[in-house]
Amino acid sequence: MVDITLVDGLFVELLAVSKPYLTDAEREEVQQLLNDAEYPAALETFVYIFVDGGKSATQHVFALISRLTGMLHMDMDDTISRIPRLPPGRV
Repeated sequence: MVDITLVDGLFVELLAVSKPYLTDAEREEVQQLLNDAEYPAALETFVYIFVDGGKSATQHVFALISRLTGMLHMDMDDTISRIPRLPPGRV
């Protein structure tokens, strides 16, 4: 069983650390899915925002995505691997 409180907390952290990379519209799109408790759809949308937008992500963002995909039993490894990684120390 998924601990929704933990999932919510990880999404809050994910949105906070990725704030510099998301537009207001992108953040609102993900937040609306979270408000509707559509956690897998929210994570998939978040990942595709980075992939389709050519956005790079920090290691922290990757770690949070990995934790969430595991907790939500989602297989997105191929898609996640298409997100460029920022070098360590870059924000």
